[in-house]
Amino acid sequence: MLRKLVVIHLCFLALAASMLYINFTGPNLTWNMGLSLIALNCSAVAASTTKWYIRLPFLLAWFFFFPNTFYMLTDIVHMHFTSTVLWERSSMILFMLYVPSILLGVFSGVLSVRYAFESLKIRQPYLRWVLIVILSSVSSFAIHIGRYARLNSWDILTRPKLVIDEMLAVVSREALPFIIGFTFIQIMVLIFMEDDR
Repeated sequence: MLRKLVVIHLCFLALAASMLYINFTGPNLTWNMGLSLIALNCSAVAASTTKWYIRLPFLLAWFFFFPNTFYMLTDIVHMHFTSTVLWERSSMILFMLYVPSILLGVFSGVLSVRYAFESLKIRQPYLRWVLIVILSSVSSFAIHIGRYARLNSWDILTRPKLVIDEMLAVVSREALPFIIGFTFIQIMVLIFMEDDR
C-alpha cells in the first residue's frame, strides 16, 4: 500500500510542478487533485489501523472528501481546446495535463473505496455493490452542490444548514440528469474496478 501511495503522490507532484512550469491558468487542478488525495489518504490510514477510534474519524473524513475524486470529471468542461489537440502544441500540452489530473482524481476515488471496504472488512460482493450504489448516489448530490453551489467538503462542518438546504434544493427535475448521470458513472467505474478475488 505504502509504495503505491508514494508513486501516486509523486505523480501528483509531477503534474502540479508541470502546471506551475507552464504557468497554467485554467481551473485549479492542483487543488482539486489535492482534495482527491485527502480522500485516498484518509481511507488508507483507516485501512492500515486496527484501532476503531482512529479508523472511525478517518473513514468519516474519507466519506466527506470522496465526492472530490469524481468531481474532477466536471473539469472536462474547461477543455475548450480539444478540437486542436492533435495539431497545436499548446493544446496538446494542456490535454496532457488535464487528462492525467482527472484520472488521478477518479483513480484515487476507486482506490479509496477499496481501502474503505478493506478497513470495514466488507468482503461480500453484493453488499459491496449495494454500498457502491448508495455511496455513488450521495456523492452525486455532493458533486452537484460542489459544482453549482460552490460548496466544499468542510462546509458540512462549518455551514451544515447551508449544505442540507442545498442538498434538498438539488432534488429537482433540472438536476436529475446530472445526478443520475454521475451516479451511473461512479457505479460503472467502481464496479468495473472491483477486485474479484
